Amino acid sequence: MLYMLYNNPRISQEFEMLKKIRFIIALWVAKASRLALRMIGKPATCTPGLIALKLCPDFLAHIGTPKTLICVTGTNGKTTVSNLLGDVLRDCGYSVTNNSYGSNVQGGVASALLTDATITGRSKKQFGVIEVDERSSIKVYSYITPDYLVCNNIMRDSLKRNAHPDFISYVINNKLTEKTKVILNADDLICARLAPKSTDRTYFGVDVRKPACGDPENVRDVVYCPECGHRLDVDYIRYYHIGRMSCPECGLRSPDRHFTVTDVDTEAGTLTVAHDGVSEVYRLMNDNIINIYNSCTVITVLHKIGLTYEQISGAFDRLKIVATRYDRTTVGDVSITMQFAKGQNPSACGRAFSYVAGHSGERKSVLIMTDFQERDESESVCWLYDCDMSALADPTITEIVFAGPRCRDQKLRAIMAGVPEAKIKITDTPADGVDIVDVKNHSEIFVLYQLYTMPDAARAKRRLIERVEAEK
Repeated sequence: MLYMLYNNPRISQEFEMLKKIRFIIALWVAKASRLALRMIGKPATCTPGLIALKLCPDFLAHIGTPKTLICVTGTNGKTTVSNLLGDVLRDCGYSVTNNSYGSNVQGGVASALLTDATITGRSKKQFGVIEVDERSSIKVYSYITPDYLVCNNIMRDSLKRNAHPDFISYVINNKLTEKTKVILNADDLICARLAPKSTDRTYFGVDVRKPACGDPENVRDVVYCPECGHRLDVDYIRYYHIGRMSCPECGLRSPDRHFTVTDVDTEAGTLTVAHDGVSEVYRLMNDNIINIYNSCTVITVLHKIGLTYEQISGAFDRLKIVATRYDRTTVGDVSITMQFAKGQNPSACGRAFSYVAGHSGERKSVLIMTDFQERDESESVCWLYDCDMSALADPTITEIVFAGPRCRDQKLRAIMAGVPEAKIKITDTPADGVDIVDVKNHSEIFVLYQLYTMPDAARAKRRLIERVEAEK
């Protein structure tokens, strides 16, 4: 009976009209809530979208999207990549919708789109650069078809949030269609196999700083061929499963790159990207290998959407990585580096430790600020044993301060990784760690923090500057 009613042309038309009215009401209420939140000093990055979705569950199906929509996803680097893309496009004179504060779940995506929409729901922008959380992909792509999907990596993350990389790949792939062009990391065999329906595929990667060892003993999510199950041959592993590998049985291998970082000159502050038979030189924003991949990702995307080398290079000269992810300050002869290390993410934290160990300096102090991801003292700490802490044993790191409620678990894990207990200090409160750091005897101080300790990290930076200045 209901089927017959809905397929009656007149009744079906009335249903569609009611859905449109519901969408307009949701849009106006959400816009009003955004205005109210901004008036009281709140960022309004997610709540307006949640209100819109509550009033109209298929809100994303009705809200207008910009002429070109770029969705950025993946385990690590998506906030940096999406913000850099948005900054370059604005620098080049384009109008951009961007959830730049990292509110990347369904509510945040809805908030970003409604913010730049007219009162009828039509987008006012030329480009949309939307960061999409991997687990939220199925809820977003069910209603929105991106013109481009960009992915930097799919890696082991918090087990309770993201389960396993194969599961995350399934979630991302579930609602993507062949209409979406994909831009993927060729050095990540999981990432490179995303969106199998898409026929327009572009791969990027890094061909410098390749490790000498072929297959280090480490946590890896790609050991056996995803096609035939045979053990993969490894050319090299850069970290975790990022590297180049092939299957001797079925012939599966890391795909050829279309855009490749062929040189990184830290003294000149440049990186070189080769594509289509040409080599282009850009300013090096940061020499952390993760940010080299991020820069290559951004350059690849900008070329694919039609920007010229002159436009991209000129914008790179004026930009820097968002300060909430990386910031460096010099006070006298002491350098203070603030670096985001995603909580419960073993690959991101391991890379942050390696970056500190590889950085120049003979006496380095590391303050690691963490807090509960959930306000539940039963929180699992198993991710610490997926995290490679061996870099903290480097002799140039002479002091490590674990500050947070899991400081004893972190200390134990560090000792098991070969870190001398004598150089480890602990405190249960993230904010207290800054006063334990020995600012007198260290020329390099690194502060590693997670999402939940960002306010504490901002205060720690100010306090460190005060303490260094007082010492001098």
